[in-house]
Amino acid sequence: MKKDPINDIEWREATELKANDYNPNMVFDQELKLLERSLLSTGWVQPILIDKDDNIIDGFHRWRLSQDSPRVRDRWQGKVPTAKLNVVRHTAMFMTVRMNRAKGTHAAVRMRDMVRELIDKHHCDRAEVAAQIGATSDEVDLLYQASIFKAKGLDNYRYSEAWQTVRDEKGTS
Repeated sequence: MKKDPINDIEWREATELKANDYNPNMVFDQELKLLERSLLSTGWVQPILIDKDDNIIDGFHRWRLSQDSPRVRDRWQGKVPTAKLNVVRHTAMFMTVRMNRAKGTHAAVRMRDMVRELIDKHHCDRAEVAAQIGATSDEVDLLYQASIFKAKGLDNYRYSEAWQTVRDEKGTS
């Protein structure tokens, strides 16, 4: 059986690692704050993946937080868990994209269902839901609505006709 990288986790000084120059992934400030909250409340649940030259393959934003957030940096004394992979650059590039894309995006309908369950079944306070998922109270209220279209009052808008039939010289459309 082949040895998995997860079997050799090593805590390293974050300053020893290097950002790669090809990662297309971006995280907005709100999500970065949520990532920081997650690290501080749950701890490290996955290592930063690095190549043989200490370039980051996956985990760039966790690595940045380990240096930019005083609370994260102090809690782990500037160290991060790493798993080293002996891969060439183009393989690391493929991995970076695959891992980021595989993490997916949040669908509003599923978020709505989850918010409703948290509030209705688990009796979580709306403010707690907002804080825990990195949303504003208005976003939680909107997600809790039965329909985003109803909440936005889209039935009250008058729309122009965007499409018009164009006939060719034979008179067909």
